[in-house]
Amino acid sequence: MAAIAFDPLEYAHELEASGVPRKQAEVHAKAMTATFLHNFDALVTRDYLDTRFTEFETRVEANMDKRFAEVDRSFAEFRLEMHGEIGGVRGDLAELRGTLKLQSWILGLLIATMLLPVLQRLGGQV
Repeated sequence: MAAIAFDPLEYAHELEASGVPRKQAEVHAKAMTATFLHNFDALVTRDYLDTRFTEFETRVEANMDKRFAEVDRSFAEFRLEMHGEIGGVRGDLAELRGTLKLQSWILGLLIATMLLPVLQRLGGQV
């Protein structure tokens, strides 16, 4: 902690030199000394501020790490959910693809059964 440079004797001499009576200057010096000693513990030093800011920074970083971990976990859960949904869509598409193949075969057979008699009649007339 930094020390405060206050010399009560020098302070009293300066007061005397400026015209303050000696007795009054001594009382002023004692009062100032008592005030400095009383309030010395309440002074905020650079070391104190550095310590407090470091503690604050540590708490903020811990809080941010916690929040980022929560966000990462949420994204991981969302990713798994989307993979499941995409798997479901792929299954639905495979089912639709099978249905479409079946319908294509049915349509082909239908066209063949309709065109075959027409082609036979045309072939017989030629």
